[in-house]
Amino acid sequence: MALRSALAHRNLLYLLSLKELRTRYKKSVMGWAWSLLNPISQMIIFSIIFLKVFIQPAPIGHPSGIANFPLFFLCGLLPFNFFSISVGVSMGNVQGGAGLIKKVQFPHEHLVYSVVIAQFVTMLIEFVVLSIALMIGGNMVLPWIPVLLVILMILAVFTTGVALTLAAANVFFHDVNYLWGIVSQLLFYATPIIYDANSPGIPRSLRLIAAHGPTGSFVTAVRNVMYDLKMPSLRDFSILIVYAVVSFWFGTFAFSRLSPRFAEEM
Repeated sequence: MALRSALAHRNLLYLLSLKELRTRYKKSVMGWAWSLLNPISQMIIFSIIFLKVFIQPAPIGHPSGIANFPLFFLCGLLPFNFFSISVGVSMGNVQGGAGLIKKVQFPHEHLVYSVVIAQFVTMLIEFVVLSIALMIGGNMVLPWIPVLLVILMILAVFTTGVALTLAAANVFFHDVNYLWGIVSQLLFYATPIIYDANSPGIPRSLRLIAAHGPTGSFVTAVRNVMYDLKMPSLRDFSILIVYAVVSFWFGTFAFSRLSPRFAEEM
């Protein structure tokens, strides 16, 4: 139902996505450069902490053999940021669209879809820059780009489901937006972004969450392709697809049930 509605109103979805892209860095001197500067600044900070403060060796890619912590970090940060930012902005977009929801009849899901699409475009730009950096560092990632795109599209489906669920809940309970700020921070450290989930120094409980949790599974798959230069197993792909299908189904179901009451709650 949600997909049919999206196709039927694809022109509206296109305009909302374009608006999201155009207004994201409006009146900003740096403009779209911020989409690259934010992850780069995080990379610099964590590289100093990891390499200079704790003096840890950079994780080695297998079988690529690359040992570069900044690139290792970015391979995990970019997909996680896409997920975290998309969910957070979607909640604000639905709540902020109260005037539109009250006056115009349209698929409310588009307020979420447009954010995910705009953030997906931003992530693709970031991965282009990362791919160039990886090739300069000695990783020939070009043959792996099609696999990466498949993983990122599955991630987008999963992210859309989570965004739909939390955006709908946030209309009725504004605490969800504040709780998400805390949860996203916890997820950042529970996801193997600044560390290798297979490192012997990682506690077993954290290793299980990092390796098999939703965000950890997607980050590991991206890192396998971009940093290690190896294909994720069929089991890993199956897990990603299950996470995406369950998330999207539940998110669509919850949003469609709650959206008719948005106008009276806003």
